[in-house]
Amino acid sequence: MTEHKKIQYPEDFSEKDYQYFRYKLFSDDATKEELEDICMSLAHLPTEEAKKLLEEFKHSERAAEVEWLEVAIEENQFHYLMPENEQEERDFLILKMIGEKDGMIVDLMGECQRHKYRIDKYEIESEALQHLLSENPDLEIDISVLHDLIVIEKNNLEEKEKEIEKIEKIRTRLKDMIKTERLKNLSPMDIKNFHFDGEKL
Repeated sequence: MTEHKKIQYPEDFSEKDYQYFRYKLFSDDATKEELEDICMSLAHLPTEEAKKLLEEFKHSERAAEVEWLEVAIEENQFHYLMPENEQEERDFLILKMIGEKDGMIVDLMGECQRHKYRIDKYEIESEALQHLLSENPDLEIDISVLHDLIVIEKNNLEEKEKEIEKIEKIRTRLKDMIKTERLKNLSPMDIKNFHFDGEKL
């Protein structure tokens, strides 16, 4: 494996350098060592150009020659996204919060499904008892209980749906608050391996 490199400074690389990297990565004449050296450089170069080049190379015929290519791509993603100032740190935190809201919405949707299931079940049972009511008037009590259960479940369902609506509005507002361009179109899953000091892992 090629020698590990430190973080590369974007200002040290020109468009000509990226053109050279592209030429070598997709050249039949490039040696395995050259491919590895370029991928190692790109892995530690936190720019959009480096990110795109690694992704393109991943789908090339010679990608398999760099056994640790996936690690290089992940490392590049890590360095590319790493916040460099207070605004970017704030935007990172916002993206984390959006991920938390997504988790809350998923949990609430699961609860809604459970309430809907119970409503359907109680309504079907109530319908069955209604048909038997003429034969057994005492079933009126069971029907009444089922009616109350249906009302409770519908109220709970409505409450959860309102909560989802509220969280979705907050999520949308949070998304609009992100100012760092490279973070605007990211999914919270893209930064799942980033953790803040004080954040529970």
